[in-house]
Formats: sequence, C-alpha cells, structure tokens
Amino acid sequence: MTTMPPDAVSRQPDSSNAGWQPYTAVTLLDQELGDPRDPANPYGFAAMVRRDATESFPEELADRVGPWLRTSFVPTAAGGDLVSMDHTLMLVRAAARRDVAVMPATMFSITAASCVLAAGSAEQRERVIRLLRSGGSIGFALSEVSHGSDLLANSRSATPDTDRMGDSGEGRPTGFALNGDKWLVGLGERCEALLVVARTGRRGPAAFSTLLLEGSEVDKARSGVRQRSSGMRGIDFAGFTFEGLQVGDEALVGEAGHGLETAMKAMQVVRAMSTAANLASTDTALRLTCDFATTHRIGDDRAIDLPYTRGELATAAALLLAGDIVALTAARGLHALPAAQSLWSSVAKKILTDTSEEIFARCADVLGTRSVLREGPYAAFDTVRRDNAMVRYIDTSPIANSRLITAHLGRLMATWKSSADTVPPNLRALTSNGLAQVLIAGLPLPALRVDQLALSDRGPDVVLSGLPAVAEAVRGAVTGGSSATVGDAARVTVLTRQLERAMDGLFHEVSWRRQHRSKQDNQMELGDLADQLCFLHAAASCIHLWWFNQDRPLFGLPPGSIAWLTPVLAVLLARANGRNTPLPEPETEQLLDVVLPLYESDRMFSSTAPRLAGPAPAPVE
Repeated sequence: MTTMPPDAVSRQPDSSNAGWQPYTAVTLLDQELGDPRDPANPYGFAAMVRRDATESFPEELADRVGPWLRTSFVPTAAGGDLVSMDHTLMLVRAAARRDVAVMPATMFSITAASCVLAAGSAEQRERVIRLLRSGGSIGFALSEVSHGSDLLANSRSATPDTDRMGDSGEGRPTGFALNGDKWLVGLGERCEALLVVARTGRRGPAAFSTLLLEGSEVDKARSGVRQRSSGMRGIDFAGFTFEGLQVGDEALVGEAGHGLETAMKAMQVVRAMSTAANLASTDTALRLTCDFATTHRIGDDRAIDLPYTRGELATAAALLLAGDIVALTAARGLHALPAAQSLWSSVAKKILTDTSEEIFARCADVLGTRSVLREGPYAAFDTVRRDNAMVRYIDTSPIANSRLITAHLGRLMATWKSSADTVPPNLRALTSNGLAQVLIAGLPLPALRVDQLALSDRGPDVVLSGLPAVAEAVRGAVTGGSSATVGDAARVTVLTRQLERAMDGLFHEVSWRRQHRSKQDNQMELGDLADQLCFLHAAASCIHLWWFNQDRPLFGLPPGSIAWLTPVLAVLLARANGRNTPLPEPETEQLLDVVLPLYESDRMFSSTAPRLAGPAPAPVE
C-alpha cells in the first residue's frame, strides 16, 4: 500500500444531509493502516505493546502517517496542509489509537511552530515549515525543573549582547547570551531546531522573549540527559544546558518581551489538540473492553449481558461521547471564535483528562486482571492507559489549567443571565454569533489565525449566554416532535432545567465567595467551582450540538434522535455535582443502543462516526 498524500483528499467535506460524512479522510487513513487487532500488523496494537516494552521510538508508524500529520496544523497560506483543526484532530485520533506515542513523534513541534506562525518573521516561518515538511522537528524549551508550572518564576536568561552599544546604552543588541537549564523538551534528542522562552527582563509577563535556535546552536546545548517517562515510552524527553551560548538577534521571534504571551496563545492550540490523545486512548480502551465483554462468558451468560458490565460500559461510553463533543467544539472554535479559546481550550483539557481517567477505571474493572497483563489480546490496554495518564501533565499542568479557568469566573458571573431573564428565547442570536458554524461539522470555517487568539475574552461566553434560549427551544422541540417518546422528552426537560439551575447556583456561589473571601484568614479558592464550570460548560455544548444538528445523523442515529443526549447530560451533570456515579439502568440501555452499533460496525466513537478499519476478529482466550 502507498500512502495517499493529504492534498489528495478533498478539502471541503460534504455538508449536505444526504450521506453526511465530514471526515472521509479519517476512513482513508485508518483503513490504509489496517486492522489494529491483527497481531502481524506493524501499525496495530501488538506492535505498540512490543515498542512499549523495549521503549522504542515508533519509527515505522511515524514515517507512515507523517505525511498526513506533520503540517496538518499549518495553514495552507503558510505552506501547510491544514483543512481545519477538527479535521486534524480526527486524523490524529485514527493514527494515535494504534499508538499514542505517534502523536508526539509527528506533532511535538506544534507548540514551537505555532509560536513562530503567530509572531515570527516570514523567513522564520518559511524555515520552520520547510523543516517540518522534511520530517524534522522543533523542540519547545519552556519548563524549568525548579519552577514547574510557575512560569513567571522562570530564571533561565537570555542576556542582550551590548558590545556594540554606545556608552549611552542606545542602539540594538547584536545578539543574546543564553544561560541556564531547560527540561522535559519533547524530542529533545532528535530536534533540529529549538524554541527557547528565556528571561530578558526583570519581572512580570513582559520579562520573557522567545528565541529560535537552529543547527549547531541546538547541538551545543543538548545536555545528553534523557528524562524517561512511564507513558509514551520511546519518546525522548530531554534537557538542554546553556552556558553563555551566543545567538544572533535574528533568533528573536517577534518582539522582545512578548515571548510568554506568544507561548500562552500557542498553548491554546496545543491544549485543544492534546485531546486527540485522550480520545484515541479511550477509543482503544473501550473497543478492547467490548471485545472482551462480548466474547467472555461467566457461567451461561456473556459478560456484556450482566447488569454490572453493562452499567460500566455505558457510563464509560457516555463520558467518551461527551469528550468527543467538547474536543471537536474547541478545535473548530479555534477558527470561528478564537477569543473564546482562552476558556474553551482549558475546559477541553480538564474534561478530557478527567473523563478519560474514569473511562479507563471503569473499563479496567470489566477487564479485571487482563487490564494489567503485558501479553495477550488485551495487552494494549495497559500501554494506552499509561500513555493517557501522561497527557494530563503535558503542555499545561492540572493546577495551571485550573488557574486559567478560575480567571474567567468573574467575567462569566457578570454576564450570565438565567432562564428567567431570557424571554422570549433569542434564537436568532444563536445562529449569528458563530456558534452554529462551530457546532455543525462540515460547514466551512474561517482561516486559522494563531495571532488572533487572546489571553482572555471579554463579555459573555456564547455557549453559556445562549444556554437559556436553546434549552427552552430544545424542550419545545422534543416535546412537540415525534422522534422522542413522552418519557424521553420528559427526561430532557428535567436535565436541561437541572443544568440551568446548576449554572445559577454556580455563579451565586462565585459571587458569595468573591464578597466574603477578604474576611477569611486564608483566601478562599475557586478551583472547585472552576471544575464544576467545566462540566456544566460541556453539558451546555451538548445541548447546542443537538439543536444545531437536528437534521443530521449524530452518532449514527436517525436525525433528531435524543438517544445519546440524555445519558451524556446525565453523566456530565452528576460529575458537575461531584458524583462519579454510573448511569441508571434506563439510560444505560439507551446509551448501549447507541454505542454498541458503532463498535460492531467498526466506526469511531464520535458524533460523525467515521468508518474505521475492520473486521474485528474475536480474540482467543
């Protein structure tokens, strides 16, 4: 088989309702890579387990999918192959479900490259794209071992060279002298270029600049110390040591003092794209668990027929469907609503890392001892579980991510209007604020402009501000429509009203704490409310998705079906309230009727359900 280059795939997916298939390239790529369950497939689960055992770099798989992924996040205007960021995310899911390590192997350059795309010169952008196209990589040196996520405390410096400056101090530095250490640089032993965020000023966010090192400059700084990880084994995380390394002023990316701001914007792209790793991992986990549950017998019954197994699988699947919606919303929002990504990308990071860990826990309980075996048909489960755990800490730590979300609570509280304040529903606004464009897969999107991302948004969040109107409209649609039973319609009504009340309660609590925290001996934290906001925001996105796609077959269901909506809302609302409870029996059966057909027909667990490689042979016990 020969790899089909990305430009051979149509760049404009079919958005018509007949034969709605927005991500046909995903099917092409996945089927080209073959059935991942085939033990002889070099791009399959068994090959992933062998590489993990020997901590080997996924050379063959990375070479095969590299042409699809390496410049899939770079706009065509800059010389890349970007169709849209959701298209890229779906391609990554297809490749990474076979080995999550292929994602950093082909796309670890995304942070550094996004910084250069946002702020670099035309010449810098050209060199970076040329490097990526040739299969090279760019490391991103931000973190320091002594400071972790406290970026403002970073002390590794880039001192301006003032040898050619006059006694008055006037003039432009001819270069910089780099000093200090950086650690956990992805592909640090392989990268041909390195983007370094270093201190060039005294204090505050404006004290940092970014410098692009290339060739011998990178080689001189490699520390030779490889930092091994428990997941994504074979990906070389390494450190760099700078001892007065001299670089020219042409290495400066953008303006001096804007380095941290540029990096923070680029990280929004990275957080949104990192969700592909969680989705790929959990797709493999759920698929392997379904393999076991549908073939393993306990007495006279298959495991899948037992109530406990059904409840665990349904709950795990509902969380996976929720994660799919959140991730695709953030990815498409990078194009249509870039300012919103200061919040959305962090919500996506929180939802996907939290729900994926619960998915693994529930699937592991069904698999039992098989979930930790390093051999046999389910050995890939343990590998992808460790890989998934890594994603939680790459790019933005949980604490740092929580701080980013907390920073939005005051703005969101000030702009939140409860359902009582929104009469009649302002449905016209919902279709004119860009949200419909975000939520309908296949609709054309504006070109990606990384430089249009913002460190914070102003005014209301369109998902939350539109919630009262769309919730009322959804209640009317399911009550008056013929696609939902009376019981299902009633359940949608209950859940949507619970969501609105939860939003009212959240912002009431935010207001109370902001008023009273100065009276406390210790400042009251808002991290728990930030966590709650993420799950409520995800639930609101699900309601919007159903509303804007009533004429499309979401999750392979007939258009307008709410069979997926009520179970997904139920698990998200429970987690917003701090309860990691399984779905109740009626919604368990409802959700399994959605997910098992996707599994049996080898389709991705996604709202657009692209077909994957098959068939799926039953494993031998």
